[in-house]
Amino acid sequence: MPTFRRAAVASIAIGLLAGCSSTAPTSLMPASGSNPTQPVVQQTSLARSSGDARTSGDAHTRRVLYIADIDGKPGVGQIHVYPADMKNVQEIRTITNGTGRPFGLWVDAHNILYVANLANLYPSSITEFKPGASSPFFTITNFMGYPQSVAVDAQQNVYVNESVQDHGFVQVYAPGKGNAERTIDTGVAGYAFTPGSMAFDPQGNLLVAEQAKLKLHIVKIVPGAISAVPVNLDLTNITGPGMGIDKTGNIYVASQGGDVAVFAAGQTEPFRTISPVSGYGLTWVTPQGAVYQASGASTVTEIAPGSNSPTNTVTCTCSAQGAAVSR
Repeated sequence: MPTFRRAAVASIAIGLLAGCSSTAPTSLMPASGSNPTQPVVQQTSLARSSGDARTSGDAHTRRVLYIADIDGKPGVGQIHVYPADMKNVQEIRTITNGTGRPFGLWVDAHNILYVANLANLYPSSITEFKPGASSPFFTITNFMGYPQSVAVDAQQNVYVNESVQDHGFVQVYAPGKGNAERTIDTGVAGYAFTPGSMAFDPQGNLLVAEQAKLKLHIVKIVPGAISAVPVNLDLTNITGPGMGIDKTGNIYVASQGGDVAVFAAGQTEPFRTISPVSGYGLTWVTPQGAVYQASGASTVTEIAPGSNSPTNTVTCTCSAQGAAVSR
């Protein structure tokens, strides 16, 4: 098991022990250490509710790959930024402000980067960055539990996949709001619970991957719903937690065993398999079907659309929990 995975399991164990004497959410509790109050970043002229911020971000033209890394200085992570073409890759820069312990990443249609940070030295947060920025312009810190992935719809509503006492919940935040307007029970719960990737299908439904009882579950949340329904996929020997969807509705599901299974829209069995791919981390899929799979241990693998084997790999001195690519 990679070093970071052992550390993650240790953090979960600490959280479970803490839950015996507290009513706070217990899964994915932060590791021991101080947890000072982190001020919420207030909305500025760059806030999500401002149309000017969105159009100004479009000036950023170079496509980049973001890699979430929990292994910065003790208790604090960072985001590594690389060229998205992944050829002769040299790191462009590192984001260290507003990156508590980053796992899930999302880039919206305006190239705003969203980062899901688990608590450790700083509280759990969703931080939002304008393209090219090194500091967030908006931060959400009000959650039921512990956020591990984030997704943003076409209306710029923010969806946060959280662990709450080994139970999955998705909270929905309207643009520019720090308090959730809706909380959705995923219906997935059990020991070793871990929130996984989220992605939208062509109809606007949100698919959510969750691990519980050492199995992967994928559920669907239709727009406006307050509950989730299971998705009928044969996930035998597919462990997750990574998952993504392309513009045609193909669903890509990662497995820690070393491959990515691809399901056509409406089908229960995969029609192709991509391998070998180290898949302990979260997944990003472009509308065209390019896959960026975080290994959870120092690499992100790129798979070109339609390919059944890796195209390029970025290796970094990092944990590589999640990845996302700008548009």
